[in-house]
Amino acid sequence: MHLTKRQTITLISGVLGALLLLILIWQYVPALRLLRWPEFDRAAFVRGMRAQGLVAAVPLVLLLMALSLIPGAPVSVIAVISGICLGAPLGFAVNVVGFTVGNMAGSQLVDRVADRRRSTRSPKQSRMLDDLLKMQHPRLGLVLAYAVPFIPNPLVHVAAAELRIPRQQMVGLILAGSLPTAFAYAFGGDAVLRFRPGRLTVAALIIIALAGLIWLIRRDRKQNRA
Repeated sequence: MHLTKRQTITLISGVLGALLLLILIWQYVPALRLLRWPEFDRAAFVRGMRAQGLVAAVPLVLLLMALSLIPGAPVSVIAVISGICLGAPLGFAVNVVGFTVGNMAGSQLVDRVADRRRSTRSPKQSRMLDDLLKMQHPRLGLVLAYAVPFIPNPLVHVAAAELRIPRQQMVGLILAGSLPTAFAYAFGGDAVLRFRPGRLTVAALIIIALAGLIWLIRRDRKQNRA
């Protein structure tokens, strides 16, 4: 069976992602064993999870990059795990690098015609693609779209390709769009480990606010159409 270029990259990314995930699990087996203690010590568990530091940052950032190349992969779950394992500051940095490099690589693999057909499998996705292409401020629209966790990144890559955004500008747009999402996931993951309900609420509100950016995208299209 002959695989297309995209299928080959997806397969390689999937295998690499599985190997990196196994490495992460192996690194954190000692900390996870603390969950089996008859008297659970949260402080000891937190110290165990954070003991890896930069050693865990490398496989996490590579895992985020690999999953960013696989449509529908649970990138957000790994980004939350990054906050759990590394804490908010380092987890945020890892998420930003993983999101930015992974999405930058994905945006360079887009074939405008073929990928547009694959990215518009539903009327909702087709409408979102049209919204991005017909915005009054298309570059702002791409930043907002990369920031919204619920918009498929391959669809945004297609919009950027059809708008013919230069590669140099794409780096800045993807980086800007990655910042709020990377922060929300890392902040939320850190709050999960430390069990801070207040911080979890803040992280959830940030995600909800990011979802509301879809309204801004559609509003900007309406203004352009008017």
